[in-house]
Amino acid sequence: MKGILFCILCLPGFGALAQKNYKDSLQEHRRQYTADLYPIIKDDTAFLSFFPANRQMVVTATVEQLTNEKPFKLTTSSGKTKEAQKYALLRFSLNGKPYQLYAYQLLALKEKAETANELFLPFIDPTCGKESYGGGRYIDLQLTDIHEGRIVIDFNKAYNPYCAFTTGYNCPIPPRENSLPVAIKAGERYRPAHFKH
Repeated sequence: MKGILFCILCLPGFGALAQKNYKDSLQEHRRQYTADLYPIIKDDTAFLSFFPANRQMVVTATVEQLTNEKPFKLTTSSGKTKEAQKYALLRFSLNGKPYQLYAYQLLALKEKAETANELFLPFIDPTCGKESYGGGRYIDLQLTDIHEGRIVIDFNKAYNPYCAFTTGYNCPIPPRENSLPVAIKAGERYRPAHFKH
C-alpha cells in the first residue's frame, strides 16, 4: 500500500494538483471567514487582506498534553481577564528550525458542551504591528484534530481578533510564552487605515 501511495505522489503534476486543491480549499475558508465577520465590521470586510497561500506554513506539531495545570487569568485588550488553562505544548519545525507554542482552553468555553472541544492558539511574531495586527493573531484548533499525539497547525488560517476592527470586545492578548521569533508571513494581514474604531 505504501508503495502504491509513493507512486501516486511521484506522478507528474501531482504536487501541483495538491497545491491547487489546497489553495481552493483555503480560498473557500477565507470566503466563509469574511462572511462570518461581516456582521461585525460590515462593508469594511472589503478591505480584508491575506498573505498568499503558503503550504510551507502548514506544519505538523507533536502534542505534549499537560496535566494538573492551574487556571490563570489571560489579559484582554480591554484590561479585563478571561480564565484560561494550558492544555498542551505544541512542538513543530519551520524551515528546519524548531519552535513551540502552547494551546489553551478558555474555561468559559470548556464548560459548555457545544464549545468544550475548542483549543485556542494565540501567537505574536515579528510581523505584528507591521504587516499583521499588533495585538497578535489566533488559530482555532479542536481536540478532535489531535491524532496519535500530533496536530496540524495551518498558519494560513491565522486571523485577527475582533479588536483589530472595532471596539467593545475583550480580545485575549497572546501570552509572552507564545511569542515566535520567526516572521509568520501567512494568514491575515492588517491595514488599520481602512477600519473604523
